[in-house]
Amino acid sequence: MDYIKKIIYKYVLPPVGMATIFLLGMTYRKRIEGGEIEQSLFAQGIPPIYALWHGRLFYWSYFYRGQGRIHCLVSPSSDGEIIANILRLSGLSVIRGSSFKGGTKAFRGLIRTVKGGSSAAIIADGSRGPALKVQEGVIHLAMLSGVPILPITYGAERALVLKSWDRFMIPWPFSRVAVIFGDPVYVRRDLTENQLEEKRIELEQRLNKITKRADDYFKSNT
Repeated sequence: MDYIKKIIYKYVLPPVGMATIFLLGMTYRKRIEGGEIEQSLFAQGIPPIYALWHGRLFYWSYFYRGQGRIHCLVSPSSDGEIIANILRLSGLSVIRGSSFKGGTKAFRGLIRTVKGGSSAAIIADGSRGPALKVQEGVIHLAMLSGVPILPITYGAERALVLKSWDRFMIPWPFSRVAVIFGDPVYVRRDLTENQLEEKRIELEQRLNKITKRADDYFKSNT
């Protein structure tokens, strides 16, 4: 039974998931707000650490499809196996590990990757939540790598929101989608534990602010 489950998780669900994301993604009409923030960082030679909520992963993986320069940290869980393979099929790079275990081999590898000039992507509220609460791993990555965190999210004109812990959002076909960037969060290496917590809260507030903006976007932009 475990063997069959492994086959399904690795060879069946990922292609189906990737195809679904790609086919739906082709129908969306996107709008971008704050894109100049990302462009400014790259103009300075600074590939950022992308931070997003777990529930806003669906369109993000389509938006950045084919960009192998982005290395996504994905949990080693069975659900993470599906996500990791979908991201790989979408042309993104994947590192398996936990964002909150700073001493793991995967996390150290991610630090080297970021220092080497590639971008990273971390699900800020982790693989299990609580939802919309930033875990400390992304803050430690920014501190140890010297690279700023770039908050990113999206909202949709019409969407299916699942009744899962993360309120996973899947925009309906042909819906308008708003991709919104927040101001970067810079984390110095010499910060105290209290200051690191302040940075964690700062990132959480910025992500929640742009997420609300994304959810309200088409209410004010018709």
